[in-house]
Amino acid sequence: MRLFEGVLIAVHIFWLFSFLFRFDSKVKISTNLVALIFIIIHFGVEGQRWQMGLTYVLFIFLTVFTLKPFIQRNSKKVKLESENKKKVKKISCILFTLIYSISSFGLVIAMPVFQFPKPTGPFEVGMTSMHLIDESRSESSLSKQEAREIMIQIWYPGEVTDDNQDIQYEAFPYEEWSGTMEFIFSVPRSFFEYLKYSESNSIKDIAVSDRGNKYPILVFSHGFGSTRMQSYSQMEELASHGYFVVSIDHTNDAGYTKFPDGREVMNRADAYSYSFNIEDEKDVKTRSKDVSFVVDQLTKINKQDPQGLFTGKMDIDRIGIFGHSYGGSTAAQVLLDDSRFSSGINIDGPLHEPVASSELEKPFMFILDDDYLYITDEEIKYTNVTPEEFHEYHNKITELADFHYEEGIKDDTYRLTFIAGDHYTFTDFPYLSPLLSRGIDVDQFHQVMNQYILAFFNQYVKGEKTDPILLKEKKADEFYYFETNIKN
Repeated sequence: MRLFEGVLIAVHIFWLFSFLFRFDSKVKISTNLVALIFIIIHFGVEGQRWQMGLTYVLFIFLTVFTLKPFIQRNSKKVKLESENKKKVKKISCILFTLIYSISSFGLVIAMPVFQFPKPTGPFEVGMTSMHLIDESRSESSLSKQEAREIMIQIWYPGEVTDDNQDIQYEAFPYEEWSGTMEFIFSVPRSFFEYLKYSESNSIKDIAVSDRGNKYPILVFSHGFGSTRMQSYSQMEELASHGYFVVSIDHTNDAGYTKFPDGREVMNRADAYSYSFNIEDEKDVKTRSKDVSFVVDQLTKINKQDPQGLFTGKMDIDRIGIFGHSYGGSTAAQVLLDDSRFSSGINIDGPLHEPVASSELEKPFMFILDDDYLYITDEEIKYTNVTPEEFHEYHNKITELADFHYEEGIKDDTYRLTFIAGDHYTFTDFPYLSPLLSRGIDVDQFHQVMNQYILAFFNQYVKGEKTDPILLKEKKADEFYYFETNIKN
């Protein structure tokens, strides 16, 4: 809840009480004036949003009731009300005050204009987006074949070179989030338009920091039907510690993608049509090709950036990959397909073929929820499989994760398992509402996850000395435990 939202609601509650307890008309007029001032400040500083709609409407009605006696002061006095009628009006006013108080505060608290936690690294975070076209691959679009187009977002260690520069942090990517929520929940994207009032911790197109000659690269792959913006705060955190972090929109597999010319691409599949089949490798292979293509383009940009921003700043010889859900499946596939990647992290994703039957030979980390992609029989009804088919699939992916952690992956392997949270707690989506966080401290959850991710990539991508947290198994904790399997 934003400051002036809370103040405005509180003023209206007091205003309602002024009618309930028949305060002097001067008090009502003063309250009306105060409410007007705060509503103007709220509109000008914070911006209006639909969650405050009841307050806006109430302001109009209470203004009318406040001014009504002055408008009618020359008219004849109406007949006195009966005692019973007065009681009914008083009870109605009390009920309305309670309903308004609960619903108004409830709406703005349940759907807040949130702010991401500040990155903890030593660098400012720069950010830019790029539109890439892969002429070597084509895909169907409105009955014709077109080259594959991809949007990427790049976060990087930045530096404000002008001491007098007025730092303007980027607005929250509400369009990508709104479009994704529309795909997942079938809710009009206008429902989430209020997210435009949030700010990020990223500064668009600032200079790359000169504190390092060049910086290693981490590539991120989003979940099925999601967006490259799904883990925005995590991208900022990693970039603040000295990485180029490149998040890819896998067009058509993402829930929503918007290109610079205004074209929008929505995922045409059903939000619950995810393939519960480990042999189904088609989409994950397409994603793997996306990743390799992006690295090809980054290599070219590093040699000669048309914008003059990244030339010579990326360490193309040090690259890691990580992803969430289907993006975690993609991370494993990329390690199998592309030798340029040194290590990878799978955040709560299944292993698909051919990875499932392969022996990866690069360091790998599993970050999982304790229930590991389990869904209830009620949720299964919305999918394209039966409960029996799902349980068979779930048993298989669990066995595969155990096997690859223990022996299937021939290099160092780690497993971070969270007891609290669910599949989406690994993303930024729980920031949308406390109802989605389910009482979990999302900041603390992400802090632990990012700490292990940084330790892993610092060792296997940057080549730094092993962080002690990777050597120590931790199981006696209230919401996560960590296992380590050092093989080299």
